[in-house]
Amino acid sequence: MNKILTAILLVALIAFWWNAAAPPDHHPVPGKITFDGQAVENALRVDQSEAFQEQLELIPSDLPGHDDVIFMEKDGTALVSAMDGRIWSYNLKSHEGTPFVDPPLMAAGMHESPRNHTVIYFCSSYLWGEDYPENERVGLYALDTTTRSIQPVVLYVPDTDLTSEKIWSLDDDSAPVLQSQTIDSSSVAYRPLAFCNDLEISADGNRIYFSEPFAYEGASMGGGTVPEAISFHGNGRIWMHDLMTGATRLVAEGLFFPDGILYDLHDSGSKERSIITSLTPGFSIARIYVAGPKAGTREIIQEGLGGMCDGLDRDRAGNIWCAVFTQRTDFLTWIHENPWIKHLLLRLPLNWIPQPVATGVLALSPDASEFLYSASYEGPKARLIASAIPGPDDFLYVTPFSREHRGVVVLPNPLLGSQKGH
Repeated sequence: MNKILTAILLVALIAFWWNAAAPPDHHPVPGKITFDGQAVENALRVDQSEAFQEQLELIPSDLPGHDDVIFMEKDGTALVSAMDGRIWSYNLKSHEGTPFVDPPLMAAGMHESPRNHTVIYFCSSYLWGEDYPENERVGLYALDTTTRSIQPVVLYVPDTDLTSEKIWSLDDDSAPVLQSQTIDSSSVAYRPLAFCNDLEISADGNRIYFSEPFAYEGASMGGGTVPEAISFHGNGRIWMHDLMTGATRLVAEGLFFPDGILYDLHDSGSKERSIITSLTPGFSIARIYVAGPKAGTREIIQEGLGGMCDGLDRDRAGNIWCAVFTQRTDFLTWIHENPWIKHLLLRLPLNWIPQPVATGVLALSPDASEFLYSASYEGPKARLIASAIPGPDDFLYVTPFSREHRGVVVLPNPLLGSQKGH
């Protein structure tokens, strides 16, 4: 009798936990997802993992793990968005790293203004597991490097009902627009920006595109992205802020985790017609048309990648470098092919779910259609590479997104010939 009561109690406890731990509506369990093996085969044809491991160099420094690097060519330094919450200055010759400013929350993607090289625009968001002052806000910010002052550019965006994927062209009057960040007088429903991850600035310096991979309470970088990767649901948006008018408009919504952003190369003097974004845990790269004959549409350029393409950057030849944050393991592939297990995984604590350890980089042609270089890496010099950034010295600076990391990690750009070591 006692055994029967114990079994009933155990079943009741499991049922209570199952219902209490149910994932929110924005993390539905999808059907079976399979990946075409073509992209993996294409990457293997240009695989240089062995050379990558040999050429990768860890330069000792106090610099913590970081997400992005931009180069201030006039004075031979770089600014680095570090995981300790500060933006650091790094001297390319002495290899000395020192804190530069302490922005709100943690700075992520950064970009120098094409119109004013003393101004840096950056995204800032929560990092999972960290505590921040209550008055610090997710947003798109501007840093004046001469005065070290920081000003918010975008803290609020239009509040939209995300029901399905939709793309708006830049001349579509029906696109949700918040005309000004002076929201008290706005006639449009708005909400605080929940997650600002990466950005791109138009060649004329007038428009900033930035990604919001998902938008709900508790959105954060790092471990906070795990449920998104499991659910494979389109909770993401891409926004455009017009620096000339102060308006912030929706470019795309219903995307699955848009992350890195680049505009497609185009004729000098013309405006961009399309942008490229990495759909990171979707193992794909998409092109979104914002102008021209295909405006308001999108296409998948690469699908079924062998890893999570994160930050996107171009070298001086126009080649696209993608950081492979983690490789797609057999376990990740299996859970997408067997979605029944996701009902359990989405109920478990995040730190119970196994995390892949292999990372790497990938290079694509300027239009992202052709594989030029790929490398997988699992070692002590770099974990969880968030960006692979071409430097002014034709070296690639890879950014380890790890709290324990210290130093700068580089290798010669293999697509631009040989260079001397650092």
